[in-house]
Amino acid sequence: MKVFSKVIINKPVEEVWAFFDNPDNLSKWLTGFVSFENISGLPGQVGTKSKHIYENNGKNLELIELITSRIENKEFKGTLSHKMMVSTMDNQFKDLGNGRTELTADVETKFKSLVFQILSPIMKRNFQKRQDEDLRRLKYAIENDI
Repeated sequence: MKVFSKVIINKPVEEVWAFFDNPDNLSKWLTGFVSFENISGLPGQVGTKSKHIYENNGKNLELIELITSRIENKEFKGTLSHKMMVSTMDNQFKDLGNGRTELTADVETKFKSLVFQILSPIMKRNFQKRQDEDLRRLKYAIENDI
C-alpha cells in the first residue's frame, strides 16, 4: 500500500530541514506521537535505530525506525517496523527559491499478516488522511515558529 503527500512550506529549506530533523519537534506534528528513544547509532544519521511510540485507539504502538539515507536539506529515508508491518518512507525536500520549500512524503507499507494485506485497500484512505494531516501540521508549526 502506497501513500504520497506533498506540501509547500513558506520557509527556506534549511529551516524546514532543521525542524524536521529535530526529534524534539515530533510531538508538534505527528498524530498520536508519545515518545522517541535512540536505540543505537548517532541520532539522525544513516544506520541509526530509534524507538517511536504512538498512541493509537487508546493503545501504545511501538515502531522501530532505521535511517537508510540522509542528505541534509534534500532527503530523509528510512523504515518504520512493527510486528505487523514495515513502512518504507522517502521524504524529499526541494528548495523552490524565495524562501519556499516543497516537501514530499512517499510511504509504502507492507503488512505481514494476510488479514491486513486483504484489508489494506480499505485502510489506505485512513493512512493517506493521517499523512496529509501530519504534513499540514508540520507546515503550520514551521511557518508559525511553534
